[in-house]
Amino acid sequence: MNDTKGALKVGLFVVIGAVASWYVLHTVTEGLAGADGYTVYVLLHDATGLVDKSMVQIAGLRVGQIKSRRLQDNLARVDIFIEKRVVLYENAMVIKRSASMLGGFYLEVDPGTPESIDPDTRWLRKHRRLRDGDQIRLVEEPVTTGDIIDRAGNMIPEIRKLVLEVRALTATRINQLVRNSDFAITSNSKALNKLLLKLDSISADAKLVTFGAPANVTVILANVRELTRELRVITASTGNKLGGLGATAQASLDRANALLDKLEGQLNGEDSIVGNTLDVSTNVAEITKKLKDGEGTIGRFITSSTIADNVEKITTDAKQLLGGMTRMNMVVGLRTEYNLMANSLKTYISVSVYPREGKFYLIEFIDDPRGSSSFTRTVIRTDNPEVGPPLSRTEKMTVTDSMRFSLMFAKQVDNLTFRLGIKESSGGGGVDITLLNSRLMIHSDLFDFSANEFPRLKLGVRWEFYPSLFLVAGVDDLLNDHPRTGAGGGRDYFLGAQLRFTDEDLKSLLMVGGSALGGLSGGSKQ
Repeated sequence: MNDTKGALKVGLFVVIGAVASWYVLHTVTEGLAGADGYTVYVLLHDATGLVDKSMVQIAGLRVGQIKSRRLQDNLARVDIFIEKRVVLYENAMVIKRSASMLGGFYLEVDPGTPESIDPDTRWLRKHRRLRDGDQIRLVEEPVTTGDIIDRAGNMIPEIRKLVLEVRALTATRINQLVRNSDFAITSNSKALNKLLLKLDSISADAKLVTFGAPANVTVILANVRELTRELRVITASTGNKLGGLGATAQASLDRANALLDKLEGQLNGEDSIVGNTLDVSTNVAEITKKLKDGEGTIGRFITSSTIADNVEKITTDAKQLLGGMTRMNMVVGLRTEYNLMANSLKTYISVSVYPREGKFYLIEFIDDPRGSSSFTRTVIRTDNPEVGPPLSRTEKMTVTDSMRFSLMFAKQVDNLTFRLGIKESSGGGGVDITLLNSRLMIHSDLFDFSANEFPRLKLGVRWEFYPSLFLVAGVDDLLNDHPRTGAGGGRDYFLGAQLRFTDEDLKSLLMVGGSALGGLSGGSKQ
């Protein structure tokens, strides 16, 4: 009787503490509601993590709170209550920021300025003050992991298009360019050969003029000699100078001929420029032909459509996989129950993984102080009075396995949720009924069929009295009055509290951890 009174006192204390906590939180969050102020609203593409009465800050100081949320024109309309002392202008901006690693968000407000310089006209522009019911039009929302992955997935078709264009370029245009270069070099070499022939002809004519004068020139010189006897000395000296000039011109022509011969050898010899250029163009043509025919590793990579299709398939599968992981939600739960009859605490740590709407996987780790009870009975019979009484009996109870786990698959159908799998280290199933927009839930579990005379039936109620905070109560092992063996423990009543929240950080950790484990396992196999 005293144990029952003590259990009732502890249970009453837990209820009073929960009510007091709710009152304090309610008072804190409702504190701004009674203050003077006005309401503005903002339209967001994603209101995930924002709840009613979430704080609104300016420079890290709370100046308001979220009043309500609803859908407007396929966007999330968030009504914000702002204290009267805070002035907002029409160029104010709202920034959505993360409050903690648990996935909560709050709104940071830049109040704007009464005046600003127009960047286009460079004129001074005045901004009016926002009144009750006005909209804050400037919004800055954080980029999520899902957005980044979607953008990367949208780039895949462009990458494939680029690969196809590179393949077409290497297959046709480069080959045509090499042929055009080969033709231009050949044509230029022919023109150079013609030019060299003309230079040879000109040099030959110059030699004829230098070494011998025609007969007409001799007759004219004789007549001039007879008519200008007085100038013979001058004519003789002039003739000597002309002879020297002819010798100089001859030497210059000889050097020009030698230079032209050397140039012709460099252009048409074995190691000539034209020959080397033709060899290079031939090698380039052979390489491009091999690439076009798909020879070698690079050729197969460029020309093989199978490789491009496989790359596209891999990237598509990766996009679908990562997209599915970004759509996955993870709900972490921490629950403590006080068992009135056993006067003990039972603790749960749970993770619910929602890969898509309508189904989830439940993983639980349970610390149950009652554990699993096992009985050992020893009976000794004897007819010798010296050994002892004729019949003696010894009973021993051992409690083990206090840490348990659950792994269940759940399917949601309207307001009903059906669960099946392992419940507290034994086979079992359960049914949940949600009411009042999921704020109230009635849950039942049937498991541990061999622990007692009847299976272990647990019935309970969970009520969300504040966002993410719950009160739980119910009865455990309803069908068995007294404990026998196993983990049943007999009928007991419990009270407790629970915290549930969506954890984006845990989801990211699982994504990165899974990739790292995959890389380590792949590296260990090599």
